[in-house]
Amino acid sequence: MTAPIDATFDPPLGVCPLCGSPDVRSFDIDYRGTHISRCHVCRVRFMNPQYTDAYLAAYYAGYIPEGPRTPEARAFRLAQKTANIELLERYMAPGRLFSVGSGDGVELTVAKSRGWTVEGYDVDEATTRRVAQQVGARIHTGDLFSLPLETASFDCVYLDQVLEHPKQPARYLELARRLITPGGILYLGVPNIQSLASSGKQVLGRLGLSRRRGRFYDTFHHLFYYAPSTLPRLLEQRFGFRVVTVLGDPKPRSHPTVATRLWDRAIRHAPWLDSTFVVLARPV
Repeated sequence: MTAPIDATFDPPLGVCPLCGSPDVRSFDIDYRGTHISRCHVCRVRFMNPQYTDAYLAAYYAGYIPEGPRTPEARAFRLAQKTANIELLERYMAPGRLFSVGSGDGVELTVAKSRGWTVEGYDVDEATTRRVAQQVGARIHTGDLFSLPLETASFDCVYLDQVLEHPKQPARYLELARRLITPGGILYLGVPNIQSLASSGKQVLGRLGLSRRRGRFYDTFHHLFYYAPSTLPRLLEQRFGFRVVTVLGDPKPRSHPTVATRLWDRAIRHAPWLDSTFVVLARPV
């Protein structure tokens, strides 16, 4: 099986988009024939070659559904985003929050209800217009890096399940560093490419024991792949942040038991166990 039939690609990357190193090496290939490279310096993996801007724009135009979610799905999203904002509030009081990739606006709604002043950004104009009306908040669209946003104007820049998507993640981190106030926080939530499950699946794929080798890369729309051992180091060494904490990101449970609560606590404090992880960092 190959990439989507309408997919178009840029030329292969010879330099790491995050640290700038030219020491980029082939690392893996998934069941769709998608090639994964790894930077030998910062160790981040990324799809190579990557989709064109035109293909990604068409893909994300239909990424957020307009129709209502099921009650179960709405409850899960609300619980998930509430847990994220509660985690953030362990480290700072509510202030001004800028959500990049605000999507369906659930985190904006939750944060606003808890006393935050919120703004958002997403790529599709129709979606942002609709969500802005629902949330009652300003949501930007267009070129993120040309928006008239003041330096040091937000107490938190929030990117949850975002940094794996853009072709230039370094620009997002540089922008976040510029926008955050002294003492403010960057909230990053990303998939964990070195989780216990993904690491096991990678071994099975390399041994030819998986029919869908590398499915966990999600190369339909994920372009970069991070781990708790790589992203915090990049933030500190290249992007001017001091990492406050690195945590697992356990999913909400509708009927938790004593055993699942204990397991979720283990996941929170051992992020390598989980499929996603959270980094909180302050600008220095």
